[in-house]
Parts: sequence; structure tokens; C-alpha cells
Amino acid sequence: MHKAIPPSADVFYQTHEGQTCAALLRERLQWFWPDLRGQRVLGLGYAGPYLGAWRGRGALCISARTPDHWPESANAPSLMPFSASDRECVVDPYALPFDEDAFDRIVLVHACAEADQMVPLLRAAGRVLKDDGRLLMILPNRLGGRLRQKNTPFAQDVACSRTGLRTLLGHAMLLPERRDEALFLPARQACTSMGRGRRSDIAGKVLSPGLGSLMLVEAVKDVFSATPLPVRSPRTWFKKMLCPAQETATQKNGAPPESAARMPET
Repeated sequence: MHKAIPPSADVFYQTHEGQTCAALLRERLQWFWPDLRGQRVLGLGYAGPYLGAWRGRGALCISARTPDHWPESANAPSLMPFSASDRECVVDPYALPFDEDAFDRIVLVHACAEADQMVPLLRAAGRVLKDDGRLLMILPNRLGGRLRQKNTPFAQDVACSRTGLRTLLGHAMLLPERRDEALFLPARQACTSMGRGRRSDIAGKVLSPGLGSLMLVEAVKDVFSATPLPVRSPRTWFKKMLCPAQETATQKNGAPPESAARMPET
């Protein structure tokens, strides 16, 4: 059986469905972060089409592509498809070339295709995120998300459930705070127009909540997750009956208890 290969992100976002999909998701991103004036925003993976939600509105937006999204034809410096004004670069997602606490916001989309690499990726993103910063992920839903979006680059991304994503974020010392979902229908049906896409998402949230193809999850740093406090289990009355105090045991043997007051020697 032949398995269809999803198009690359460059090809998909040049089509009408891809541009409509990016516009619909940009509206959801603006709902999370409506005003980012004076803040630094990093788009990791293939986030260029989504950084337009804040580009030109007072935010410094930098798109950091992963090597998987680097065009094969761009082997020579003269063939680089990006200009300096685009603020776009290609980076190693597990060793980001940025200083610590360099960004106020980070958007992850099309950033990872292997489940075992999610934690190192999130750890690297958390290193360059400020302590009061926020991270937003766009991932396929494990409940048929990649199958419904098989003709889009989301079919190659890591799919997670709500519980599994919470576990991954915990391992990366991050804590999920808010979430949303989008694209309840395949992109070919939902992204024919903006109006159709909005109506299908509203109907999906009412009729089948939790079954959206894509999950949008906002997370913050959980600085205390790596240092759990020690917890002492209280001794119940039943345990006290089975394990008598040391003073009682020594009295039965004829020895004075340790807590007894000693008489001064004369």
C-alpha cells in the first residue's frame, strides 16, 4: 500500500490551504498573546508564517529554522532564500546559539519529528526563555490529528495526548497553563476560506471538544520541579501499637529509659 508523503513546509505554506491554515492559527496565537510590544519572540522549527501575528507590531521576531526545513538547493551562500531583514536563521534545535534568558516568548511549530527528542528540545528552549517567559507549542493531537492532516507538514510532527504532553513538559521543567485546539476538519476542507475555517472550529469545540487535529499549549517554567520537598509520612495510631516506643521496651528489660532524669552523683 502506497503511503502519501506530506509536502514540505515551504511547499504547503505557499498554497491557498497553507496560507489559510496559517492565518487561522495566527488568530489563535493572538488570543494567547495579544500585545507583545517591546518583547523578543523566537519561532523554533518552521514558525515564519506564524510570527506574522506580531511582526510589525513592536515585537522583535526571530525565526529559527531546524535543519529539516532547510531547502536542499540552498547549499551556497548566494542561494540562501532569506534576507537579513527577515531575521531568519538555521540552528541546531538542541544547542540553540542564543544567550540564556534571551527571549520573552517562544513558539514551537514543526520543530520535532521524533518523540524521544522532545525533552531535549524543550530543555534547550527553556534555557533561552526568561524565567517569567512563556512557551507556546502547536502539536498534532494523538487522537487522529496526524491522520486528518496527512496532506500537511503536521503529519510528520510528534503527536501527543494531553496527559502525555503534561508528562513531557514536566520532564523538561515546564508547566502547562492554557490550551486550545484547532482544525477539527482536514485542511483541504477547513482551510478553503477563513469563514469556513472559523465556523468548523466553533462547531467542533461545541460538538466534539478535545478532538481537534491540533493542540495549542502554553507553558511556563517550573523552577521548583527539580527540587521536590521531602515529605515525612505521619505515624498512625495502628503503627504505634505495632512498634512500641523505645522507652517502653527498655523498661521491660529493667533498664532505665533514656529520657529519665539522672540523679547527681554524691
